[in-house]
This record gives sequence, C-alpha cells and structure tokens, in this order.
Amino acid sequence: MIEKPNIFIASEVMFFVGFFWAYFGAAFFPIAPVANVWDIKAGVWPPAGIIAFDAFDLPFMNTLILLLSGTTVTWAHAALLEGNNRDVIRGLTCTVILGLLFSCCQAYEYSHAAFKLTDGKYASTFFLATGFHGVHVMIGTAFLAVNLARAVRGHLNPKQHLGFEFAAWYWHFVDVVWLFLFVGIYWLTSTK
Repeated sequence: MIEKPNIFIASEVMFFVGFFWAYFGAAFFPIAPVANVWDIKAGVWPPAGIIAFDAFDLPFMNTLILLLSGTTVTWAHAALLEGNNRDVIRGLTCTVILGLLFSCCQAYEYSHAAFKLTDGKYASTFFLATGFHGVHVMIGTAFLAVNLARAVRGHLNPKQHLGFEFAAWYWHFVDVVWLFLFVGIYWLTSTK
C-alpha cells in the first residue's frame, strides 16, 4: 500500500528535475541574441535587463514560512500518534495558515516582479518552476485542510490516519523542493 505514494512523489520529483534542468541548462550555457540570429557567444545569467529578486528578502521569508510549516505538520503527526487530538488540530491549523501565507507572499512577489513571463528564458523558467511549486503548495494546503476538518470531527486516530500521513509526506516534499528552488533560482541569481 505504501508503494503508491512513493511512486507518486517520485513522479513529482521528475517534474521538478525537468524544470531545474531547463533552468540550469539556460543558466550554465546562456546564449546571447545577435542581430536576430542566435550566436554561440556566451551570454549573461540572468540576462541583461532582468532584475532578479533579492534572495534574502521575500524569498527568504517564504523559506522560513515553509520550514516552520514543516515543523508544525510534524508536531501534528507526533500528536496524532500519541492520541492528542487537540494538538493535532493546533498543528494542522498552524500548517494550513502558513501554507496560505506562503501562497499570499508568492502572489505578492509575482505582482511586483521586475520581469514578465514573456521576458525570455530566465523569466519563463523562473515562473514555471516557482509557479508549479506554488500550485503544489496550494494542493498540499487543501490536502492538509481536509485532514484538519477530519481531525476536528474526530476521524483521525493513532491507528487510522493514512490520508494524514500522505498529506504530511507531500508537505515535506513541497518543503524540500522549495529549498532547492531557493538556493538554485533565488540565491544563485540574487541581485545582492
């Protein structure tokens, strides 16, 4: 029974491997356009005219939010194994709020980006990778909210909580992917 979530998470990992491949392929081998013809001269990454985000501004705040949410979902899981439904509800409530906060911060970041999706490889790979991750955060938040509702109704117990475990695994996957995004896409191309 446990193999299927592992296969699902492995398939999700492969999506992100593709996004990182596209991003780092363009970053390590940038090609500069010359007179409407692509020349093999080395370009710059991020391309000229693109102002990348400061990694230690809002992206760092989002990193802290997701890391904290990983601890709160772990707290809820530990409480569930102990049969402490009150702390399960507290932990899941904190996790759902942090997931919503992350999504709001990412929406704010996108609305204040100095580049658009159509501004070349950097912009398109940035929005694709971080946006796909953002969708995963929203799905994970919904998944955890359903488990929160189940906990409020008393449907979770130490012996029967497989849906909660799947949600927690998914949430930790989302956290780990964000760490790679933060280092690879924000920090390595930070403006400061």
